[in-house]
Amino acid sequence: MNRIPEDKIDEVRTSVNIVHYIQQFVNLKKAGQNYKGLCPFHSEKTPSFVVSPDKQIYHCFGCGKGGNVFSFIRDYEKLSFTEAVQKAADFAGISLPKAEPVSPEKENYFQQLYAINETACSFFENNLWHGQYKIHLNYFKERGLSEETIKKFRLGFAPDSYEKLLNQLKTKNLVLEEAVKLGLLQKRESGGYYDKFRYRVIFPFHDVSGKIIGFGGRKLRDEQQPKYLNSPESPVYYKGSILYGLHQGISAIREAGYALLVEGYFDLLRLVNSGIRNVVASSGTALTEQQAKLLRRYTRNVYVAYDGDDAGRKAAIRSAGIIEKTGLNAFIVPMPDGEDPDTFILNQGTGVFEELIKKQLSPLEFQISYFFTLNENPALEEKEAFIQEILNQLTQLPNQVKTGLYLHQISERLQINESMLIEQFNRYKRQARKQAARQADLKQQQSEAQPQEEATPPKKVQAGMYKAEEGIIALLLNSPPPLRHELLNKVTLDLFENEIFERLFEFIAQECEETGQLDAAGLPDRFEDEPELAQTISALAVMSFGDDAKFARDCIFQLKRYQLEKRAREISALIKEEADSGEALLHHNQELMRLRRELNELSKQQKSAKGF
Repeated sequence: MNRIPEDKIDEVRTSVNIVHYIQQFVNLKKAGQNYKGLCPFHSEKTPSFVVSPDKQIYHCFGCGKGGNVFSFIRDYEKLSFTEAVQKAADFAGISLPKAEPVSPEKENYFQQLYAINETACSFFENNLWHGQYKIHLNYFKERGLSEETIKKFRLGFAPDSYEKLLNQLKTKNLVLEEAVKLGLLQKRESGGYYDKFRYRVIFPFHDVSGKIIGFGGRKLRDEQQPKYLNSPESPVYYKGSILYGLHQGISAIREAGYALLVEGYFDLLRLVNSGIRNVVASSGTALTEQQAKLLRRYTRNVYVAYDGDDAGRKAAIRSAGIIEKTGLNAFIVPMPDGEDPDTFILNQGTGVFEELIKKQLSPLEFQISYFFTLNENPALEEKEAFIQEILNQLTQLPNQVKTGLYLHQISERLQINESMLIEQFNRYKRQARKQAARQADLKQQQSEAQPQEEATPPKKVQAGMYKAEEGIIALLLNSPPPLRHELLNKVTLDLFENEIFERLFEFIAQECEETGQLDAAGLPDRFEDEPELAQTISALAVMSFGDDAKFARDCIFQLKRYQLEKRAREISALIKEEADSGEALLHHNQELMRLRRELNELSKQQKSAKGF
């Protein structure tokens, strides 16, 4: 389907009152200029979900969800962006131009594939409940699964036959060659086909809408190979882009406010059977970035509960890193030695497992604990290598605030000077940027683009001026054009220290210069693939200030004072370093005096200022 024209998207967004739309699902009450209610994306008792009718933006200060009306429809109603625009257009009574239709041949082709998979699923499922194969229902029951859980996930059985499924597909007049592509049949060298899944219990794979897209089959005889036989990738199944159990768990994930990520089918089925329904499984494969992004549609928090052995712990650390890289909050459940969720609940019970979940650790805490478990008294070289490994991992983390907190934690737990740690981290960050630039340059060698310049060194992690920088961005998003114009004249990019605000200021300044205006409600769509930026915008866009001019003046004062004090500290350090050079001391002292005069003058202006 072609993308809807941008002018039509803007027309729909400006035509839909976000308060009226959200009120269909959330009880909103007037709170000053805004509306408040209980967040529909996580459980809460005190309203923290704010909707701004002026900005046409919502934001939850509890879970961080936010955006415009399209963002709400996508997240709440589980729709794509195009579908969300169509839904909003229907609400506003706006007709959208028809996208280029999918050809009948292509549409029919996909329907054929789904029909083949559905026929196979029904065949496997019926075998489990009827006739001579019903005895294999005991396999699942002996694993402690209820009939309700077995039916919910449409578990099944493939008989020890080369033609039972083949005949079923023939009866339905389905295209056997397509069943080969889906991994259900295999071609004979002598001609014809035979069943590929034989004498295995079957786990169907669903997409988020519930369609059957593939299967996993577990062996029932020791001599069978492999232990698990899975469908190959096909036009409807990409194993790195789906999560087992997500279709059944979406509502529970939203209700709980987090997703519990496990490794295998039976880990998931055991949890669901025990009443813990907000769970998904990576199905024995390494978690991919696409799977993490898929989870991002339904929650901001993911708890990783992998096996309690070395392989499981290493996989948990790796998966948590991927989850954090996509902008989600990751936590690791510390599974005891030799246990997995399936065996743990069987041995200890659901209540004890729920208590274990409450002991979740941040990925960094878990990694440090695991390091000291393996190395009770680590040598200097082991500790140094471990710190280097962690710092390199942190260069991939998009959240600068979380990075700063992690660096502080590393400093405390490993007894490393925090300033030295930050300096080393920034060195790795620069190296990572340069490496990324080199790789991008290699990929573009065949293009006519000019050689890429060396990547700009990233800003160091700072905590100092966060509130003042946040205030400037909030003012730019909320202020009337005259005040916004004054701000852009008086604030420069070099006053910013925090990367996320620096990027937003640069974007807003460029937008205002090119278009002469700023549409705050449309900004979340511009950062669809960068959730941290989109959420920052939604949070700041619903802020209000008692006196805009005074608040702006205070923020600018804080930014300028910080930069002057920072430079004064740098000069003072140079005076100590170059104490032997009389000429250098004279120059530095003069510069220091000039900076102090500027600071005094800045303070006087701040005290006497009345306007902006």
